[in-house]
Amino acid sequence: MASGLSAIFRSPIGTAIFAVEVLYGGMEFEASALIYTMLGSIVAYAVNSIFVGYQPLFQVPATAPPPLQGYLWYIALGIASGLVATLLPLVFYGVRDLFRKIPVPNHFKPAIGGLGVGLLALALPQVLGGGYGYIQLAIQGNLSAGLMLVLVFGEMIALALTISSGGSGGVFAPSLFVGAMLGGFLAKVFNQPAAALTVVGMVAVFGGAARVPIATLIMVTEMTGDYSLLVPAALSVLLSYLIQNTLSAHLNTGAFTKRRCR
Repeated sequence: MASGLSAIFRSPIGTAIFAVEVLYGGMEFEASALIYTMLGSIVAYAVNSIFVGYQPLFQVPATAPPPLQGYLWYIALGIASGLVATLLPLVFYGVRDLFRKIPVPNHFKPAIGGLGVGLLALALPQVLGGGYGYIQLAIQGNLSAGLMLVLVFGEMIALALTISSGGSGGVFAPSLFVGAMLGGFLAKVFNQPAAALTVVGMVAVFGGAARVPIATLIMVTEMTGDYSLLVPAALSVLLSYLIQNTLSAHLNTGAFTKRRCR
C-alpha cells in the first residue's frame, strides 16, 4: 500500500504513515510497521523518480503564512471540510446500499454504475479520470466558483456510482479532488489567494473523511512541495477531523476507508 501510493502520489513519508494510520487508527498505533512501510515507500519513490523526476505532483505558487486574522478563513474551511467529510461517506454507503437492493445479477451492477457516471459526465466531464489537471487549475485560480461548488457534489456522486456499484477505483484521489474544489470555491467566496485554500482543502476533506489527519497533512505537503501552510493546514484538518468524528458517531457512518476495508 505504502509503496504504490508513494510511486503514484510522490509522497514517500506521508504514504508510509498513511499505510499504518489507516489500519491502526482505531487501536494502538503499531510504530514498528513504519520501518517496513517507510522502506517500501522510499524505494518506490526513488525508482519512480528515475523516470518522472523529483518534482511534486502539483505545482503550487509561492505562499506565505497567513496573518493572524487570516486564520479565520482556515477555521471556516475546516468547518466546511468537516461537513463535506461527513457527507462523503453518507453518499458513498447510501449508493452502495441502493445497488444492493437492485434485483439484477451482481456482474450487471458495475455497468449500471458506469452508465450513471457517463450520463453525469455529459454535463460535468471534469469528474472523469483522476482529476489532477483540474486540481492544478483550481490551485491556479482558473476555475469559476460556481463550477467548483457543483464539482464538489458531482465528484461525490461519480465516486459513489463507480465503486459502490462494484466498479474498480479508489477513494484517495477523488477525495482530494472534492477537497480541492471546496477550498477553491471558498477562496473565491472569501476573495483569498486560491493556492493556499485549495491545498488545505485537499488535506482537510480527506483527513476528516478517512480519519487519517497526520498522514494526509504530510502527504499533501509533499505532493505540493509547500511547507509554509503546515500550521493553517493543521488547524483546518483538526477541525474537520473533530467535526466528522462527532457527526458520524451520531449518524453511525464511521470512517470512510476503514468501513470500506471491512
